[in-house]
Amino acid sequence: MSHIEAKELYKIAIETRNFEIKLFWQRSNYFLVLNTAIAVGTFSKISTDFRIPFAALRIVISYLWVCVNLGSKYWQSRWENKVAQLEKEISQEIDLFSADRKMTYFAVKQSLSDYGQSRLGVHDYLVLEKPSVSKMMSYLSASFVIFWMAILFLMVMGYPCTLLFN
Repeated sequence: MSHIEAKELYKIAIETRNFEIKLFWQRSNYFLVLNTAIAVGTFSKISTDFRIPFAALRIVISYLWVCVNLGSKYWQSRWENKVAQLEKEISQEIDLFSADRKMTYFAVKQSLSDYGQSRLGVHDYLVLEKPSVSKMMSYLSASFVIFWMAILFLMVMGYPCTLLFN
């Protein structure tokens, strides 16, 4: 592969990675709005006949949200890996995605201390832990599955619906 081809592939890989992230957030927002609407429906006055099927629907939708998040993260990771490979092929000087954890840690730490602070605060150290935004969204979607399963369990066990939904 020539140098020019690698640069063009690099550009395509970056654009595709960015597109995957955009799709991740669009899909997550869709499911979050859907779950919110379902929650409003759940905690409003629904006919008792439909509470159990509606609860099962909530679990299925939340489970699908988890699957969509995991699938989105899969493709994002795939394109980030491809970008890192192409960076190494193009030039040793490019390290946007191919930089190791130690290198990025010190770059972020330097950036945080560039704001005129002599010492880093708690917030800065938490930032340096590099929490994954996509993992947090996956955890949120999984928590909806658990929450709706608990609600269904309480309903099946005969917990008074008036206490749950009024």
